[in-house]
Amino acid sequence: MLASENDALRGGKVGGVGDVLRDLPRALARHGWRTTVIVPSYGFLHRENAGKLTGTVSFPFAGKEELAETWDVTPRNEQQGVTILALHHAAISGEPIYFNDPPKEAFSRDAAKYALFCSAAGEYCRGIAGEYRLHLHDWHTGILFLLRELHPRFAHLKRVRTAFTIHNLAIQGTRPLTGPGSSVEQWFPELFPGMAWMSSWKDPRYDEICFTPMAAGIRCADQVNTVSPGYAAEILLPSDHAKGFYGGEGLESLLRAAQSADRLSGILNGTEYPPPPGEAPLSFDGLCTLMVEEAAAWNARRTDPVHALALERIGALRSRPPRIVLASITRIVEQKMMLLFERGTGGTAAIEEIAGLLEARDGLYVIQGSGTPEYESVLEALVRKTGRILFLKGYSERLARQLFRSGNLFLMPSSFEPCGIGQMVAMREHQPCVVHAVGGLKDTVLDGVNGFTFAGETLPRQADAFAAAVGRALALFFDAPERWNEVQAAAGAARFTWEKAARQYIERVYR
Repeated sequence: MLASENDALRGGKVGGVGDVLRDLPRALARHGWRTTVIVPSYGFLHRENAGKLTGTVSFPFAGKEELAETWDVTPRNEQQGVTILALHHAAISGEPIYFNDPPKEAFSRDAAKYALFCSAAGEYCRGIAGEYRLHLHDWHTGILFLLRELHPRFAHLKRVRTAFTIHNLAIQGTRPLTGPGSSVEQWFPELFPGMAWMSSWKDPRYDEICFTPMAAGIRCADQVNTVSPGYAAEILLPSDHAKGFYGGEGLESLLRAAQSADRLSGILNGTEYPPPPGEAPLSFDGLCTLMVEEAAAWNARRTDPVHALALERIGALRSRPPRIVLASITRIVEQKMMLLFERGTGGTAAIEEIAGLLEARDGLYVIQGSGTPEYESVLEALVRKTGRILFLKGYSERLARQLFRSGNLFLMPSSFEPCGIGQMVAMREHQPCVVHAVGGLKDTVLDGVNGFTFAGETLPRQADAFAAAVGRALALFFDAPERWNEVQAAAGAARFTWEKAARQYIERVYR
């Protein structure tokens, strides 16, 4: 497996890709499969985790022969049947896992470093003896398909059966095919004496001559899958962002062709179910203590008025604990938060409607996460308007664990969600969820059975439906406790296992 993240390693996770690379190989091992996971070292993964230098690999990049180190890295928890390799090269060091380049230069730095990674990993595969499968994850690995088809150094990969997993179709890695700077021509100039091949690799959606790694993976892999059946169906349709629908994002024709050729499937991600007894939920006072510790630590590292506001609000809450705690643990970005800020048909934002519901019921909504400055600022301004919302700007694993265990209702209003992991973890902890009925969220949360869902044909109607779903959940919690207990028990009894997902990968993708 080739991927950009792996949460089996300390510091190796940014999003859901890291969860999959941590858990799927372990589940495959329980079915008798051995997996080698290859990720970039980013200059630190091989040092922050116990690592052993095992060799070097020579590979072409930018018109030169480059050398990368291969490190066998020990995961945080021992994984029988799983080997983790970190490829270390100076050009992918001393930087975050992902950059946030400006729109006119989108993916400029990331695409270059993942092109280098693909070249090094592709050459490493030359030394693998015997039969194996090559499973590539998301756009970061898509350029390996171009190398396999066009570059003589990678002809050995043509005999290998390939799988390509789409984790988020909205992020595609598009870069120019030609020109200075970050382009395919600069990464692999040896491909460009003859240019006839470019017409079949050019992305037709752009006036510029562009290459899209995500499209290459969809078009060239032997099997393509995404991370839930619901998302696999949605991406066959064209997107309509104005109405709040996120589908194929311009690649729906390629995806429909893959489906017609029986190359496309949706396999729901799983989550781990630790044996009981688990960590006990905290009292609200204990939760406040933990929130104060984390917010104070964040503020000590970098002073921010948001942290000061959170600390002040937590102090006030101790004297009057809420009757119900709602929670979201999320990235503060458009995909995850837009519907929270969207105005309903009556002109009021969904989050303001929810704050009003909590005012009437004496409740609290805790949001933990960070993201784009624009969305953080909008959230901060809303928090200052109401005492019913607490914004904890940062991420803490131990605080997240306790919000899952100690909260009463989990909110996931994502505009689209290929799979989602938060709802699975919340349900595992017997916390019902309110979710937008899209992608993997509608595959896991059943309205009125183990949680609450909402939908709408336009953005304002989605905002209305979101607030109404929260209202339904609150009414059940306060006014029909027996019925609430049934929903809560059904949430806790739901099982989305990696064993099931691994069987489906073996049957549908690898064989």
